[in-house]
Amino acid sequence: MKIEIIESKNVDDITLLVEEVQNLHAGLFPAVYKPFQQEGVKLALENMLSDDQSKVLIAKSGNVCIGYMLIIIKDIPDNAFHYAFRILHIDQIAVLKAYQQTGVGSLLIEEAEKMARQLSAKQVELDHLHINTDAANFFKRKAFKPYREKLFKIVD
Repeated sequence: MKIEIIESKNVDDITLLVEEVQNLHAGLFPAVYKPFQQEGVKLALENMLSDDQSKVLIAKSGNVCIGYMLIIIKDIPDNAFHYAFRILHIDQIAVLKAYQQTGVGSLLIEEAEKMARQLSAKQVELDHLHINTDAANFFKRKAFKPYREKLFKIVD
């Protein structure tokens, strides 16, 4: 297996990869997340990637797309509360279940860190569902640390 990481705006390569993660989220929080709908996801991804600050990195094994990462570059302006800074935000990351624990996710994270350095971003950030302990453990192994905690409460 050879992993080739390429930058792409072609959402066809990743639309079906989104399915596993989207359905996982929908299963965990069905009142919030919709089940995977290919056409809707494709349109949403195309819209997200129309912004020059958004990019997709794709991991391939041969001609098969086995993982992807959607990143957004965020420039935070200086204000009275904090200094200006640039963030590389990992909005989405997914590896097909059959290829998890083979180093694909690690390669994608390494590529994000490399890109952050090239873009003079001082930090790479991401978030995940608290209940997704597999993701939490993976990100901890990659030296991500909690910075803020987002809480929610459903009101009737």
